[in-house]
Amino acid sequence: MNVSGRPGDGCDDPRTAHPHWCGFCGAKVFFSAVECEQLRMVPPCPRCSEKDWRNDVDELTAPDYRETPP
Repeated sequence: MNVSGRPGDGCDDPRTAHPHWCGFCGAKVFFSAVECEQLRMVPPCPRCSEKDWRNDVDELTAPDYRETPP
């Protein structure tokens, strides 16, 4: 199993609702543990359509990584 921490691709965060943020545009979206577990593919960001999801730890350690959307 891929443990990338992305929703639909190995996120095992047990919290009922937890955030993932887009590493491209910075949009934060809350997912439930059930959603992350049952998604069969990584969903696109609702703002920019990228699939570069990050988790809480990534946001705390690299908040300035986000790129400017085109």
